Amino acid sequence: MKLPDKEKEFLQWYTAVIEYANIVDKRSPVKGSNVIMPYGYSIWESIVAKLDGELKATGHKNAYFPLFIPEDYLEKEAEHFEGFIPEVAWVTRAGDRELDRKLALRPTSETIMYEMFRLWIRSHGDLPLKINQWCNIIRFDTKETKPLLRDREFLWSEGHTCHSTAKEAEEQVRESMELYEAVYRESCMSYLIVRRPKYDTFAGAIYSIAYDCPLPDGRTLQIGTTHNLGQGFSKAFNITFQDKDKKNKNVYQTCYGLSTRLIAAIVGMHGDEKGLIIPPYIAPIQIVIVPIYQKEQREEVIKASEKMLKKLLKAGLKVELDKREGYTPGWKFNEWEVRGVPIRLELGPRDIENDQVVLVRRDTGEKISVPMKDTAKKAEKILEEIHDFLQKRADKLLEDSISHPKDYKELVNIQKTKRGFSRVNWCGDEACAEKVKDDTGADVRGTREDKKEKPDGVCIICGTKAKEVVYIASAY
Repeated sequence: MKLPDKEKEFLQWYTAVIEYANIVDKRSPVKGSNVIMPYGYSIWESIVAKLDGELKATGHKNAYFPLFIPEDYLEKEAEHFEGFIPEVAWVTRAGDRELDRKLALRPTSETIMYEMFRLWIRSHGDLPLKINQWCNIIRFDTKETKPLLRDREFLWSEGHTCHSTAKEAEEQVRESMELYEAVYRESCMSYLIVRRPKYDTFAGAIYSIAYDCPLPDGRTLQIGTTHNLGQGFSKAFNITFQDKDKKNKNVYQTCYGLSTRLIAAIVGMHGDEKGLIIPPYIAPIQIVIVPIYQKEQREEVIKASEKMLKKLLKAGLKVELDKREGYTPGWKFNEWEVRGVPIRLELGPRDIENDQVVLVRRDTGEKISVPMKDTAKKAEKILEEIHDFLQKRADKLLEDSISHPKDYKELVNIQKTKRGFSRVNWCGDEACAEKVKDDTGADVRGTREDKKEKPDGVCIICGTKAKEVVYIASAY
């Protein structure tokens, strides 16, 4: 099986890989609402396990809130509602009856959750409140849908918190960044942390922070967001508490989300001409054992393979034994390469005779003969090496994606050709951002949140005094 060229035909390569690797089946009857297949879902489960552990370790509690949200709830925060109007899916009938109030299918959960927070919170002793929800989201995106990259139905984690002071809410924003960093680190992602321009801030928030990663075709993908909501929602929903001074005050809030879009980023950032390469610590299968034998040797080789399987499982590794009949070892090698399993373990009669196995790295293709007794220890070391290799390669992709155009003509040329992030001086005027959008299709993604950068010249677009250093890129 030959895949399209990843560098020249990224979307065609991406579409082929998620199909051949059994990540997504996009043949569902509703466009943009796809089937995540068991193998793809198991990657999501690995991400969920990591993030869920991080959330619980920092005091978050999981809960579940209704999918149906009354229209009048959404209208309580007018700016927020207006931002979602084009994407909201409505339920207006039940059977042959018209409903007495329109119900939205959850585009996000602020309004339904905050109505409940109003009932739950009474005093400063109820704070901070840290709630996380694992759920599906429905947004009838007006842009072209692409499986996992841009879906109309997707899965995510949405964290929502309430605090007694603005300082505590600000600290919660930083904590959320650390939570996501832990997940991205296990996924070997490399990305920019940017504060979105004011006009591109999440509706109802004071400011929004996004995590944008580069993909091989030069476009970027938002893989998570964090929002400082201030008191806007708490005033709209009357979420108050009695403070230590006996005065009633509105809470300060934050929210943040990470979705199945991260799977798309992992596919795009790490895959190669053979298919997926799944980072070892989120891989649903870290090692696949492929027995190699002639018909008369099958019983001996399968028995040895099963013994090795038990040994590796006991060591805490995620292992699968592929003993399917009717498929050649070469066919299996190809399938598991497409599916991105970090290590392939080959075991045949000669290996049994020599008391060894052959370990094959998915990232480099290197083959290593290892004594059977040392297999688990060596495999663990190789998994660490693969993780480091993928992280360094991702960091190089990010570094190479950042350009420094000297003038507007060069900026336009870069964004029309190689794309990536363009680091430029900007006056802060939305009109200048609109000009870039009209001329190139790229957006002002924002200012770096992880480090302070000061402009050293004029706005690259209009030539007036620059106020910020921003990053411009085309995004999915």
